[in-house]
Amino acid sequence: MKYHHGNLKEELISSACMICESLGHDHMSLRSIAKEAKVSQTAPYRHFKTKEDLLAEVSKKGFEDLAEILNQPTNKNNSMTPKERFIEMGLAYLRFGLERKNTYDLMHSPIINKVEYPELLEAASAAFDELVKIIIELNPGISDDDLGRQCIRHWAQIHGLVGLIGDTKIDESMGTNAGDAMSIVTNDLRSFLTMVLEV
Repeated sequence: MKYHHGNLKEELISSACMICESLGHDHMSLRSIAKEAKVSQTAPYRHFKTKEDLLAEVSKKGFEDLAEILNQPTNKNNSMTPKERFIEMGLAYLRFGLERKNTYDLMHSPIINKVEYPELLEAASAAFDELVKIIIELNPGISDDDLGRQCIRHWAQIHGLVGLIGDTKIDESMGTNAGDAMSIVTNDLRSFLTMVLEV
């Protein structure tokens, strides 16, 4: 066990993120985080009263990372049209959900009561706001009602795709036709998103 210098809370959150991503949030505990961070078993309790407090921090970090990733198409290439950036954002969301599946699952899990964690709610809202901004750019003058409907529709589409593509047993559970359909989609996600994310 090491004598700790620096920001213990941030180090514990970093360790929790690694464990969540490698093993899933079900395998996380304050003790396992302490072991990963190489600090005493009691150290995490100075910063987190419960496991849910720690899970909320991991989820918040996930939403912060997602917001940054969704913002990259705008920052990287200003020559892209709004629709091209919209497609790139959809692909970025898909990559995040598939490559960081365990974190993504935690971010959308009901085991955290987000209302009790204002900073987590703020981070989740910031990620959603990236979608709101591009929808407004694509639809100047859109009403608040239509904006809300479009945002939920597109979010539901991409969120559903993360679940379907990430389901490695789709061939067995849904039959050959479903498996063939998913193969067509995954072989050319950009074309599929261009079609399904029509604004």
